[in-house]
Amino acid sequence: MDCCRWSIVIFSLLLFGWGCNPGERLHPAEPVSFMLSWQSDPTSTMTIDWYPQDRRASYLEYRKKGDQEWHMEEGRFIEIPGVNRNLQRLELTGLMPDQLYEFRFSGEDPVYMFRTMPDELNRPIRFVAGGDMLHTTEWMRNTAMSVMRIMRATNMGREELDFAVIGGDLAYSDGEARKIGRWYDYFRIWSEVMVTSEGRVIPHLAAIGNHEVKRAFIHNYPFQEYNNPDFRIREAPYFSTFIPFPGDEGYGVLDFGDYLSLFLLDSQHTSFVEGDQSEWLERALYERRHVRHLIPVYHVAAWPSARKPESYVETLVRENWVPLFEEYGVRLAFEHHDHTYKRTHPIRNHQVDETGIYYIGDGAWGVRTRPIRVDEDGNPPWYIANADSIRHFILGEIDGDQIRLRMYDEDGQPIDQLDIDPVR
Repeated sequence: MDCCRWSIVIFSLLLFGWGCNPGERLHPAEPVSFMLSWQSDPTSTMTIDWYPQDRRASYLEYRKKGDQEWHMEEGRFIEIPGVNRNLQRLELTGLMPDQLYEFRFSGEDPVYMFRTMPDELNRPIRFVAGGDMLHTTEWMRNTAMSVMRIMRATNMGREELDFAVIGGDLAYSDGEARKIGRWYDYFRIWSEVMVTSEGRVIPHLAAIGNHEVKRAFIHNYPFQEYNNPDFRIREAPYFSTFIPFPGDEGYGVLDFGDYLSLFLLDSQHTSFVEGDQSEWLERALYERRHVRHLIPVYHVAAWPSARKPESYVETLVRENWVPLFEEYGVRLAFEHHDHTYKRTHPIRNHQVDETGIYYIGDGAWGVRTRPIRVDEDGNPPWYIANADSIRHFILGEIDGDQIRLRMYDEDGQPIDQLDIDPVR
């Protein structure tokens, strides 16, 4: 049997039984895994994807917590490229802000919950940030478990986490059908671990990374290929299929009332940094100059900790996006790709400036880490305030005009912190 056929057999076994925990049997109505996200207004919508055990349609029921009557909806089928499988997707609309909703599949237990976001910043907003997720399932799961454990410990036993935002390199499938099982590992870990003890599922947002794309970067393709209208779905088929996204271009923005806008950007993977994307970014930042917090999230770092800052894509991001961030009042950007932990000094005009932007992250949730780049005297680049070769996650809290960040290693031990106050 050839390699491709073996891959499909193994995928089928994982999906229809071998993916279960030992001794665990799924109820016929319960999907193998599921994911919650937003494609549009987080205060009044929720997108739910689920991966049924076979090609028969299942349905979803939901209701506002405390109501008696369930509302039934069927998700639309979406074919998964390269394999004879599908997912179901349902975007719930017309929901109430900052409200708990219950949902279940095909009228059967278990009952899960989700919470919409508030339309005004009348309570702290809490999120987890990270990237470069899955070299091994053990590393990804361990870090995710630490996230939920820390949230319980710091919030009187309640995991008050509103959402997660991931900066690319999710399943490390490289757009290949033979690695499709990695995506199911990813979704299974998320739907098992990123759920509170009360059954509330943490929504998942993501920007694209190089390991979502067959050749990593758009400049690795000839013009006749990337100029094709189906380029994105062909070369990043699983990110394009599996990840609900705000927009059709591989980059977009999610607006949380007038207090937060998350810019999910494409650092040269299926869209060029220069040109259309940068022009769109400038317009989008200008239109949101009244928003309290503008936070870009992308994969390749403008200010890297392991790679050289003069590398090609790093330079593109720094020359095209950083001036826009500075012009429109960005104070925090999440960047990844280097497999380290990193926090920069506040930077403006290529120098340390207290009115500048903090660049945080560098992507090491569940991957092998890399050494921090240093000069001949053992010193890191001038822009680095703190860096380490360590798997980690970042807990963020937006409270009024302040952003508080607390950083932890994969086992939940504190490694750094930062409070970002508005520029006076």
